[in-house]
Amino acid sequence: MKANCVLALLLMLTAWSPWASERTTTVMAPEQEQIVAPQSLLTTSGQEPRLVFFTSEPGRFQVWLPVSESVQDYTVRKTLFNETIECPNLFFRLNGAYAAVQYCDLIPTSVTSLSSEEILDQARSEILQDLHVKVETQQRVVVQDNYPALELFGQVDMRGMGYDGTFKARIIVVDQRIYLVVMSVYNENWCNCLHQMDQVVDSLYIEPGLSIPFEPTP
Repeated sequence: MKANCVLALLLMLTAWSPWASERTTTVMAPEQEQIVAPQSLLTTSGQEPRLVFFTSEPGRFQVWLPVSESVQDYTVRKTLFNETIECPNLFFRLNGAYAAVQYCDLIPTSVTSLSSEEILDQARSEILQDLHVKVETQQRVVVQDNYPALELFGQVDMRGMGYDGTFKARIIVVDQRIYLVVMSVYNENWCNCLHQMDQVVDSLYIEPGLSIPFEPTP
């Protein structure tokens, strides 16, 4: 049963992509992207999981994610605007929950005639087409006073047995790259982390010029 839940969550994240198509396949990334996890932790009360601060140089983002013993870094190959692209994913699995960040670099020639808002609208359309979700609220927001984004909140079918979880997601357009940050939690809230969805989703910070300095080992 546990293995089936893990498989279901991974399949959900693959389907979650804003660029999923009927021929979407999953492949392992040839090289694991550099992810830096400082020892600084955001502590919280009770038995809820702590949040750890992650920096991704290839992804050009920083984010707080729940501490997890199951962390996966992989790539999904998708088709968007008639072009095949590979989208890196950072996936954290908890007890009855998951959090993830995904980003995709669009082919410039395929979106030259589209505005950021048009790209965003199509991304949303693809997400809702492939996900078993019931959106209860949706709003346009501007992230970091610069990047157009869509924020979605509602119910999600996490185990294939009806709407059994709550999700919050944000889709962000940064030039010709689309980011997706999402967290979903079973209704049972076994992880005691339901209230952390806002912290996780809101924490994604995008820095196009991000560079991690090289520090040689003594």
